[in-house]
Amino acid sequence: MIAWFESLPLVPGAIVVIGGFVVISILMARLAAHFARPELLLEHNELTGFVFAVVGVIYALVLGFVMVGVWERFEAAESRTFDEASSLTMVYRDASSFSDGALLRQDLRGYVEAIIRVGWPDMHAGRHSLPTAHAAEVLARDVERARPDDAREAALYPLMVTAMDEALLDRDARLALDTHGLYGIMWWTVFVGGFVTIAFTYLFGFRRTVMQTAMVGTLAFLVGLVIFLTMSLDYPFRGAVYVAPEAFERALHVFAQIDATDPSTKQTR
Repeated sequence: MIAWFESLPLVPGAIVVIGGFVVISILMARLAAHFARPELLLEHNELTGFVFAVVGVIYALVLGFVMVGVWERFEAAESRTFDEASSLTMVYRDASSFSDGALLRQDLRGYVEAIIRVGWPDMHAGRHSLPTAHAAEVLARDVERARPDDAREAALYPLMVTAMDEALLDRDARLALDTHGLYGIMWWTVFVGGFVTIAFTYLFGFRRTVMQTAMVGTLAFLVGLVIFLTMSLDYPFRGAVYVAPEAFERALHVFAQIDATDPSTKQTR
């Protein structure tokens, strides 16, 4: 995605992208009409309409393919976020059974708070968050070092380690999904294909300028709308439309509920 687009709020970004497509397309239509012979275009309207239908279908398939891929990556990023938070909640719930459970819970809460305060703003800015990466490694070591003292803890220990491993895998996948967007060749295909499709309407003959403006403007608006949506969802954690840290905020709320109902927590207070 173009870097400058990430810094734009939602409405100004929509005006720039969609409005730009509409304005440029209409200006080019008026320029083409100035040099064209209307009677020749009107004579071939039927054939032009048939070919335009084929061009439109081809571009719609390309644009739909790109849009679906971007949307699936956005949904995967959101899903990974909630999976990671759920795994951390499982670790937090099981930690009370161990002698050093208070330390584990403290590290868990600190890690989740670091994700919300530091990790998410860094991802939103396209930076790698070193503090949260360090906190994740410290937490993983603390979980691995927990030693069961009885049969109950021995049964819970592999479950807790597995949950922590799944949280780290989800974290790696979440970060990987935001490392790159669509490749440059795909963006070139989307933009060039859009202008070619719109430019094909210049081959139609119109007896009134207002009809040409309405037709070209409507098509340009729809193409610009889909491209704007694709640009907005290209990076799941950046731009005006992004995955929020809601899953981790909920995890902190669940941590508080667990503490409120855990007898061992009440005794240590």
